Amino acid sequence: MRCQVCGLRRYDHLTECPECGTPYPAPHPVLSALHKVEEGLLAVFLGLMVSLVLVQIVMRNFFSTGIMGGAEIVRHLVLWVAFLGAGVAAREGKHIRIDIAGRLLSPRFKCGADVLTGIFSVAICAILTYASVNFLLVDFEAQMSIPFFGLPIWVLELIIPAGYLVITARFALRTVRSLVWFIQGENL
Repeated sequence: MRCQVCGLRRYDHLTECPECGTPYPAPHPVLSALHKVEEGLLAVFLGLMVSLVLVQIVMRNFFSTGIMGGAEIVRHLVLWVAFLGAGVAAREGKHIRIDIAGRLLSPRFKCGADVLTGIFSVAICAILTYASVNFLLVDFEAQMSIPFFGLPIWVLELIIPAGYLVITARFALRTVRSLVWFIQGENL
């Protein structure tokens, strides 16, 4: 989004425009709640992952044992943290990108470049969403589970298609916004 007063690119984590100080409107309460849930899950899964690794280290070094299936759970928690983190990065526009266009192009052409890269990003993420659903179906049919916990592996891998779907949707929304700004040509 852009500031309504000065046209500076708006970042979702700020409450006011850093250029002119205009306050940004508050996000919709439902979106705000979803953002808090997303960030809360990210914190909980990161905490679980670190705790489980520490428990495994203590159990192996002092008791010569470990949690059966603990390593598999940690690997899947890494997936959850990665995809939740990628979703937050896509929401805040802090994903990895090459910023050469922003430095060389005029604001109007930069907006056009944002549209093109957005379309490319949406296409790639949509393909990855489709592929991850097929991957999940293969694991669902295999009916494998993690020992001790008895948890089916496909349940732990649900984050892969869900994460790609969220990232795809966020890139699509950002691309539509950039396209509207490009067409309107206002505040660029």
